[in-house]
Amino acid sequence: MTSIRRHLTLTILAGFGLLLLASGGAIYFFTRLALLNEFDASLRAKALTLMNQTERGEDGGIQVELPDAAFSSGADQVFPQYYELWQTNGVRCARSERLAETDLPCRTGPLTQPVYWDLDLPGDRDGRAIGVQFNLKTEDGEPAPKVPTPLLLVVAADRHDLDTTLATLATVLGITGLLTGLMTVPLVRHAVRRGHAPLGELARQTAAITADSLQTRFPVASLPAELQPIASRLNDLLARLADSFERERRFSADLAHELRTPLAELRTLAEVELAWPAGGGPARATDTLAIALQMETMVTRLLELARCESGRVRLQLEPVPLAALVAEVWPALVGRATERELTVVFEIPVDAVCSTDRAILRSIVVNLLANLVEYTPAGGQGRVRWDAAAAELSFCNPAGDVTAEDLPHLFERLWRKDPARSGGEHAGLGLPLSRALAQALGASLTARLGADGVLVMGLRWERG
Repeated sequence: MTSIRRHLTLTILAGFGLLLLASGGAIYFFTRLALLNEFDASLRAKALTLMNQTERGEDGGIQVELPDAAFSSGADQVFPQYYELWQTNGVRCARSERLAETDLPCRTGPLTQPVYWDLDLPGDRDGRAIGVQFNLKTEDGEPAPKVPTPLLLVVAADRHDLDTTLATLATVLGITGLLTGLMTVPLVRHAVRRGHAPLGELARQTAAITADSLQTRFPVASLPAELQPIASRLNDLLARLADSFERERRFSADLAHELRTPLAELRTLAEVELAWPAGGGPARATDTLAIALQMETMVTRLLELARCESGRVRLQLEPVPLAALVAEVWPALVGRATERELTVVFEIPVDAVCSTDRAILRSIVVNLLANLVEYTPAGGQGRVRWDAAAAELSFCNPAGDVTAEDLPHLFERLWRKDPARSGGEHAGLGLPLSRALAQALGASLTARLGADGVLVMGLRWERG
């Protein structure tokens, strides 16, 4: 299992290690460069000293008026330890006695750009050399006559002290880096552990939440800035869960309330039948059948609603003429509409067609028409119309005692405006089932109140 803490610790340590290596390498590189430049400057100074001590002898030859013993020892070592001087024709003019039989490599450049390189000195010692070309001058600064020019000079010095200093620097940097790395590991682990402590506390608080403590809320303000969005989303989730649990509790109570009345009636009929078995007749059987049908309708609608909410509805799309579908459903409701002295106006063009599932759409239309007939005030007028521009089939009737506060509850299962919850055919499942079926069709079912006090149930298709 991937651990964020382990990943973060390793990433920080790896990044710090790379930074430590880079900084140590940079320190060593620039220090070495500075020491080499200083060493090369010393070599150049020694070469200039030799150049100034070089002159033409009485016999016309080239000589260096500098005893080798004068610059081969001493604490400051102002003069070069090794040198060799040639004319351009390859004739050696002078050389350091310490070279014995060894010759220095001849690599030279102008004084403005001398050549520097590392080499092996007598005694198998490491050294560094400078090679320059120069013209021999007289005391008045003019070139010396009859002397081939330029002269070639190579000066070398032992670099043991330089290498020792660089080795010491590398050792110090290595040991310092190692100790720093060893001390960094526990510090980083401790810092990461402390940084993750609020996350662990948040996890413990989350683990302690149960169905009975959904009112718990996380203290967002006291958390680190990185955890505040998570805590806010968790608080929102808890609020939704609490609301969902409350709806489920209310639904269970409502369902028990709805079933208690028909069950009590069935029990009463059964007790009467047992007490007077010969006195019931067909009327008692008819009552029993009506109660059973009422309960069956409720259970069937609950099952259909569960099937819709679980996404197990299969669609068979086909062109459905809306006017013909409404005309097919309406005759079954005419009797109830006549009984309540209702007038229902249909404003659906004959050519209004939707590509949808006919059976599911028919169930929605049956529920919405039945709802219109049942809840339109007696003697009132309902209206069913098609808005082609909005792709909406609307069912309109006077709102009666339905208010704007009631609209969110219209699609809750088993909700009814009447708090007494009197028995009857409608149990508050038609509209929730219709909305679930509409969502299965890719449509939306909404309720709104018009300015004229009309309740509008709008079945709208989303345009592709």
